[in-house]
Amino acid sequence: MITNSDQITHNKVDIFLDDKHGGDLSYAVRVNRKIKKWIDLSTGINPNAYNDFNIDKTVYSHLPSGNQLAELMSIAKGYYNLNQEIKICAYQGAQGVINILPNIVNKNIHDTIQILTPTYTEHYRVWNDHGFKIRLVTNIENELDPSIPFVLVNPNNPDGKLFQPKYLEELWERIRKAGGFLILDESFMDGTPDMSLRFDNCRDNVIVIRSFGKFFGLPGLRLGFVYGDNHYINKISSLVGPWPISSSSLLIARKAMLDTVWISATITDLKMKSTALSNFLHDQKLKTVGDCYFFKTIELDRASQMHEALANHGIWTRIFNYNQKWLRIGLTKNKFEFEYLANTIMDIL
Repeated sequence: MITNSDQITHNKVDIFLDDKHGGDLSYAVRVNRKIKKWIDLSTGINPNAYNDFNIDKTVYSHLPSGNQLAELMSIAKGYYNLNQEIKICAYQGAQGVINILPNIVNKNIHDTIQILTPTYTEHYRVWNDHGFKIRLVTNIENELDPSIPFVLVNPNNPDGKLFQPKYLEELWERIRKAGGFLILDESFMDGTPDMSLRFDNCRDNVIVIRSFGKFFGLPGLRLGFVYGDNHYINKISSLVGPWPISSSSLLIARKAMLDTVWISATITDLKMKSTALSNFLHDQKLKTVGDCYFFKTIELDRASQMHEALANHGIWTRIFNYNQKWLRIGLTKNKFEFEYLANTIMDIL
């Protein structure tokens, strides 16, 4: 039975709709014109991109072939540990997938979407823009109506909350039995692949969104995947059309997702950098409220002042309109950047 969640108003949703994304340095550069070189820690993207590829210019002179796309889908199924019978679709980034999700839900049946809150703001924006009512869920056990579509980001952004696979299994089963629909966004999952919801067999009433650019450090490639319930994936495939991604995306992803040596080394590197940043923040007595391999979110009374002070030293971080005590910090590229970040924070404190 839903109680508090039924009372959520659009005013409460609006605080998430107004939030700004990380990754855009234009404002920082405009305000801090004297700084010529920036360290962008605002996105939560792997700072050491996959680069073992060469693109021939002729790749753009013809359309991606159906065989190339099918080959990449097979490789992606292996990378995500999916049964080969599972339907999967590629599109222009996880964001691209998120943008079209309202088109696969029958609004005459479900005019309300539940979203575990707080989370990535585009999940609120796209459903709101399509006229769906949004129910904010802060406690799954007490507030979730399993018969209503539910958006869950795991690991969550920006609080880093990670739900265990066993819990996800139980949650999916609860939703499936109630005739609901689980939309699972695993955009930050690649660093902890064993924590993903397993797809040894086909699953109804659930789809999973995956980002290619975050782990492989290539967000500009605009590539993401979505897999799960065949009914919904068929709808998405129909919406994205016959050439959903570019020829270069096909070629780069095909090579990267098969590069097990780079993948393993990168998971290790992310873990080491994540641990080093966590230890430093702990040593500085900065409270961490969000923690995953790609970023740390800290809570402090003067988050905006810390954000501005770091910007004055050429370090761009992420603040949140809906929680003015939070500051998110991504991973640095190398030891030099980490030491610069650490020394700058200590000077500010």
